[in-house]
Amino acid sequence: MMPPPPDPPPPPPLRAAHAGAFGDRAGDVAVQDTNDEACASKLSCANAGYIVDEWARHFVKPGPMGRVKKYPPIINRGYYTRVATMRNIIECFLRECVLPGDARDGVLSRITRRQIVQIGAGFDTTYFRLRQKAAAPLTYLEVDYAEVVDKKARVINAKPELARQMMVGSRGVYPCELIAEDGDIPPGRGYNPGGESPSHSYRDDGGYRLVAADLRDVNSLTDAVAPHLDPEVPTLIVSECCLSYLEPEHAEAVVRWCAKVTSSCEASAFVLYDPINPADAFGRQMMMNVAARGSPLRGILGSAEEQADRMRRCGFKNAGCVDMNGTWDYLTRRNASDVARVVRLEIFDEIEEWRLMQAHYCVAWGVNQLDGGGAMFDAIKLK
Repeated sequence: MMPPPPDPPPPPPLRAAHAGAFGDRAGDVAVQDTNDEACASKLSCANAGYIVDEWARHFVKPGPMGRVKKYPPIINRGYYTRVATMRNIIECFLRECVLPGDARDGVLSRITRRQIVQIGAGFDTTYFRLRQKAAAPLTYLEVDYAEVVDKKARVINAKPELARQMMVGSRGVYPCELIAEDGDIPPGRGYNPGGESPSHSYRDDGGYRLVAADLRDVNSLTDAVAPHLDPEVPTLIVSECCLSYLEPEHAEAVVRWCAKVTSSCEASAFVLYDPINPADAFGRQMMMNVAARGSPLRGILGSAEEQADRMRRCGFKNAGCVDMNGTWDYLTRRNASDVARVVRLEIFDEIEEWRLMQAHYCVAWGVNQLDGGGAMFDAIKLK
């Protein structure tokens, strides 16, 4: 008799936004807690040398004796694939995608005609990375739970490395309510003006915005986001491990919102990273693990094909999706030297288990094609 197959490796920590899988306080808190797990995963990945992220440490709760959690190589490599893929997509959007309205005098002029919206941003550090590289777009807007938004604002303002070095104006973030009706920044308030925002919305003196919304209500999302966006500027909307926590109808409403809110842009895209394939042995174990934490994956889709179909059904003219094995192949083609560096970092003999895990996560994209949609689609697609 053949021995039974081994249990699948544990899935990497997920991360949801203002998804509220249950609609009650306990469910919302459970979803918020995934933010801490995602931060710990990123820091582990950075400490092991897979990625460079000098800001993640500011958002991770230290464990006993001040230690930070170290994840096994299979999780580090999986998280590297996720981070490197999303970074490449953002780089393509900001630097490589030349649209009809862009000036022809260099990359920086294109960056100033771009907007990024990050749904379920949590304690993500992408903006700090772009700011350090002088590549921050016209507007970078992060959306999450009110509690997460307020906490991130407090962390930023408590850390000089963030408040003074990464925020335009060198005084951290402050409530959007402090802006005068004519749009002027209030003078004379000095470092870290104001306290907690009544509307849970914050900004710096430049284009960084941090706002709260409930993804179960797209009107709430519109109210939070629309005041900060130019509807005619090319826009990239990003979501990582977020929609799968929503009920299917709420997740679909968010995708429709993404297509609608960017419909007047000359080109726009929505890119998401989410789990898939819940029906096989690994998928069932993944579903049980996440449900045991109090935040079940109510909106998970069955395949990459279903992800692309939903994008088209919700209004994106072009769409695609690949699992994370496909994105690893994409990274190998695009940046072979970095992939070669990564595979030498840690002893790794879990290739079959890793490929299995990668098959249960995907990156999907939808692109609105107006004047520049073709260029956008060519830049974003991972094939």
